[in-house]
Amino acid sequence: MRKLLNDKADIMNETMRGFALENAKRLKLNEGTHQMVRRVPKEKGKVKLVVGNGGGHEPGLMGWVGKGMYDLDCLGEIFSAQSGEVFFEGIKAIDDGSPILLTIANHAGDVLNGNMAYAMALDAGMDVQKVLFYDDIASAPKGFEEERRGMAGMMFSVKAAGAAAEAGASLAECARVFEKARDNTRTLSVSWLSGTHPLTGEVMFDVPEGVVEVGGGIHGEGGQNTIPFTGSREICRQVCDLLLEDLPYQEGDEVVLLLNGAGAATMMELSVFYQDVADYMKSKGIEIYDGVTGNFITTQETAGLSLSFCRMDEELKLLWDAPCSTPAYCNL
Repeated sequence: MRKLLNDKADIMNETMRGFALENAKRLKLNEGTHQMVRRVPKEKGKVKLVVGNGGGHEPGLMGWVGKGMYDLDCLGEIFSAQSGEVFFEGIKAIDDGSPILLTIANHAGDVLNGNMAYAMALDAGMDVQKVLFYDDIASAPKGFEEERRGMAGMMFSVKAAGAAAEAGASLAECARVFEKARDNTRTLSVSWLSGTHPLTGEVMFDVPEGVVEVGGGIHGEGGQNTIPFTGSREICRQVCDLLLEDLPYQEGDEVVLLLNGAGAATMMELSVFYQDVADYMKSKGIEIYDGVTGNFITTQETAGLSLSFCRMDEELKLLWDAPCSTPAYCNL
């Protein structure tokens, strides 16, 4: 393993400090904490979106802090959620009496500590509501959606709720559009080469030569199955078929497409895959309303990608198109 780091014990402190420095017009790192917040806070009275998650997925969710998305990301250490107490301290740091939408990715540590922070916020008299991400079709079968993991498709829910919050929507309305976007989103990953853990140097999972793993998780969790490592077009077809069947998406639907690089997939590879998805969706009579490509949630230097679809209606289109300015995604 070769990673350009300093003291391993200080990885997340230095990562967050560097990220805040390079995005100083948008972000601020509260001194002595792992609290990444907006440089210019949202107006008092508008709903604030908060999240807690582990590091190692940069830009990860701290890259979604900014106008139109999160107000706070409280990070833990590498692949480890922060404690509920620490998460609550972050919420208190931005609390001005405004309503708070607490979002939780459906991973064991995130759920445990997110629920703890939520309970502490309620006990403190805060106006808070919690919502849960789940979009990964490989992690639980159809009909058991609430048991699925949160993956890169989480971005659609944050964008919808964040846009509603900026427009002055109520806490209940922000939660409703969050869940509406989530329920219209499906994600599936493929990977062909593992990343290494930055603390141990160990390979996180194994992909045999000549195949790609389908459905792996963002922490190196094993995938659903393997398929031959053919060209992009054939892998795209198989991934799209699984996604389209799951909701299902149908002829005449409009979707926003999110193509997320896992860390080491090149822009060349992502662009080729995107054009294959666009061509295949056209053949199915499904219109791509918009699309984004980039590294949004990574797993170190894993060579892979995840594909997410969010089915749009007029309300979700307006929320998707609303102004947004974060390090990871900006449509201004």
